[in-house]
Amino acid sequence: MFDHSACDYEGYEEIEITKLSDSIKVKSKFQDLNNDLKWSLVYEKKMSKNDTIWDFENFIKRNGKRKLKDLNNREILTAINKKDTIRFYVNNLGDLNHFLEDYFLTMRKLYPENKNGIYGFDNSEIKNKIDAEIKETE
Repeated sequence: MFDHSACDYEGYEEIEITKLSDSIKVKSKFQDLNNDLKWSLVYEKKMSKNDTIWDFENFIKRNGKRKLKDLNNREILTAINKKDTIRFYVNNLGDLNHFLEDYFLTMRKLYPENKNGIYGFDNSEIKNKIDAEIKETE
């Protein structure tokens, strides 16, 4: 479970990762509490067990220091495997933004379509959108 919430926005992603004999299946559902209370399927991907593009394991290793909790920390990612649970925390808005950026960049490797901007927006996407709107009003 990943908490996408920041400032006035509240959204959650549930990711189910299944190891099969020769592959890995990743299924993502999203709940945008600002617009809809229902969970909706975002994508379901299957990849080789030896895939090196997504590299989620390195994301987990890079953020190992975020497993430490203190009173002011906010839980943002919970990974559950049978009886094992790993929780990742952030401690302020700046830290949250760094963690979100790392997560979004990691997940875009798996889901480059990034439908509905679930994994943030690339600055060039925003610039292109603004440029198109300016041209429309000229």
